[in-house]
Amino acid sequence: MQADTLFTRASHYNVFLKQWMITDIAVLRGKILFVGDAGSVGITADEIVDCEERPLIPGLIDIHLHIESSLCIPAVFADAVLQHGVTTIVSEPHEIANVFGMEGIAAMITASKHASADIFYGLPSSVPSTHSRMETTGGSIDVAEAEELIGRFNNIICLGEVMNYSELSANFDRLAAGDMESKSFRLVQYMQNTMPLAAIEGHCPTVRGLELAKLLYLGIDSDHCLQDLEGMKDRLANGMFVELQEKSIRKDIIEYLETHDFSGRYSFVTDDVPPDILAAKGHVDHIVRLAMKEGLSLENVILASSYAPAARMGFRDRGLLAPGKLADMVLLQDTSSDFSIKAVFKSGRRCEAADSAEKHAEKYEEKREGLASPGSRKEPSFPLHFYSSINLNASFSIKKALSLRIPDNKPPASQVSVRIIRKNKENTYTESAIRTLRMVDREVLWNHPDGSDHLDGSDHLDESDHPELEPKLNLAVVIERYTGNSGFSQGLLEGDVLTNGAFCSTYAHDHHNILIVGDNTADMESAFTWVYANKGGICVASGGAVIAAVHLPIAGILSEKPIPSLAEDVESVQSALRALGIAHQNPIMTLATITLPVSPDLKLTDKGLVDVQAAELVESFLFQE
Repeated sequence: MQADTLFTRASHYNVFLKQWMITDIAVLRGKILFVGDAGSVGITADEIVDCEERPLIPGLIDIHLHIESSLCIPAVFADAVLQHGVTTIVSEPHEIANVFGMEGIAAMITASKHASADIFYGLPSSVPSTHSRMETTGGSIDVAEAEELIGRFNNIICLGEVMNYSELSANFDRLAAGDMESKSFRLVQYMQNTMPLAAIEGHCPTVRGLELAKLLYLGIDSDHCLQDLEGMKDRLANGMFVELQEKSIRKDIIEYLETHDFSGRYSFVTDDVPPDILAAKGHVDHIVRLAMKEGLSLENVILASSYAPAARMGFRDRGLLAPGKLADMVLLQDTSSDFSIKAVFKSGRRCEAADSAEKHAEKYEEKREGLASPGSRKEPSFPLHFYSSINLNASFSIKKALSLRIPDNKPPASQVSVRIIRKNKENTYTESAIRTLRMVDREVLWNHPDGSDHLDGSDHLDESDHPELEPKLNLAVVIERYTGNSGFSQGLLEGDVLTNGAFCSTYAHDHHNILIVGDNTADMESAFTWVYANKGGICVASGGAVIAAVHLPIAGILSEKPIPSLAEDVESVQSALRALGIAHQNPIMTLATITLPVSPDLKLTDKGLVDVQAAELVESFLFQE
């Protein structure tokens, strides 16, 4: 019998027998035809690939990520991750859905056609992530939108992460009795009735015990958030599928998984990977290397990166190397924890990295020239109005937005107690703190503890000369950019903050309104001016000048640039933020998530400060009655 390709002398791990074997794998029309001794059954092939007894494993599968977090379009993303052995992804486009609603989801899925890796989608369940009382978005997804999208696209295979966990838990009794007031729960019920075999993805940070059981009862049976050992044990013991991000790869967790048989009950996911990290470290393969260095065996890696995620999503055609399965395969150099990839095969065909990078560089130049030329026939990747997504009122004043003042209905005083968002350098969770600050004419002197005039961007207070001073503060401002009303809110940050500069971004989880953070208003205004003039992006300013920026013209969150050049732009911003004092390993993400009102504990949206656990807005200023 004639096959297209015959992989000989492959070291293959049989996930059913739980053993390694040296074998041949025959591929016909993109699928595996036979695993075994090809010569003994008379199989020959047009092409022979000698694996030289190296490990040949299934293509990696990532079932929880957001392409938009890599700031690139789907085709560019697919080519980039394919070089890291990732052949199948399940992306949830709630980032672009927060900007353009159902139209954004449809555009994202359409842009994924003909991508080099297989891209499936989760239906966003949390757009907005909370509700309109707590954040403004450019779109909303409910049952009507779900019905239309599922009717149009057959690659929507699960319900994306149900983020508003605190509200569901707080209203459990009503929901369990059939109350459909919660939009998130309506979508859970809709999926369970319409696609009963579909996975319901969860977002359950720090939830344990009875509160975790409530979410499982409602149908939410996975969690991708930061795990500690006891929390992970609770999830596994209760049948919840665990998705491990890089931040959850710790020695105690890996040791527990290696010494207990939970195969098929956990997988590796990336969630949010910026392009600079993708270019420098990799994707799922990077997490695999970290896990193996902490002691996870290659056998468990294979289960967690292919078989388990395939089973979780109901894929019957991939996730293992067996007859009838897609010939998505990764050839490793050896079995070491380096997890060094020698070659990647999609549907039995070798993927070439150099070709894909050059292809996207050429396409980007064509599109850039086409969009700049009136009458050009060059097609943009997305609808033209996606390239103009900032809608501010003509009367909007950035200077007013950057002036922190107490409400007019409060009596003037010499000082005021202020609720502070305390950031840390380890993760994107925050804490709430209270500081007492001086005021002059109702204006809070947040950036000069001695109560003198505001700093102007060039005259900064050196805290090292004043050890008695409390921790440095940054002002954060979120400006609504969708309705034209241009409402804004303000908050103060301490901890892992900026010194001598400012940050502005239209990429701000998950509502993606305009976020400005800084220690002086001059730099904050400079950064905002660049972002507004360029119709979206991320900018860092210091000393009154822009020092680094990334242009994100599509919905204010995506670029059409190829990964290598986009990664350079992003790394320039990351480096600038580190130079200005941000210690978190991903400076952009630690700033862009202070606006995420479903990530503990205190966050800021265009509506105000959000107490995440209580799922309610709280006052910034605390006045004694």
